[in-house]
Amino acid sequence: MSISVTEIGSHRVISCAGPLDISTLPRLSDALERHVGAGSSVVVDLDGITVIDSTTVGVLLGAAVRQRETSSRFTVVCSNREIVARLEQLGLVPAVPLATSVHDIASD
Repeated sequence: MSISVTEIGSHRVISCAGPLDISTLPRLSDALERHVGAGSSVVVDLDGITVIDSTTVGVLLGAAVRQRETSSRFTVVCSNREIVARLEQLGLVPAVPLATSVHDIASD
C-alpha cells in the first residue's frame, strides 16, 4: 500500500493505492493524523485502492468528525463501483461526502 500527499488549491489530497485493511491501517492513520485539522480541507482519494475493510472505514469516519470540528471539509474520492458499494454498505456514505474525481473537488 502506498500513500502520497499533494496540495491542490486549498485542498490537501491524501491518495491511497493498494489494499486498505488492518495490515495497512497504521500508515493511513499516520497520514490522517498529520493532515486532519491542519487548516486545509482534506480529500482522501481511494481510486487506487483494491480492497477496504470495516476498520478502515471507521478510521475515515473518525477523521471526518475531527475535520468537521475545525469547520473544514473532509471528502472521499472514489470512482470504483465495487469500492463505492462497500463504502455505502459500511456506512461511510452518506456520512461523508463522496466525489468521483479529485478534479471536481479542486474546482471548488
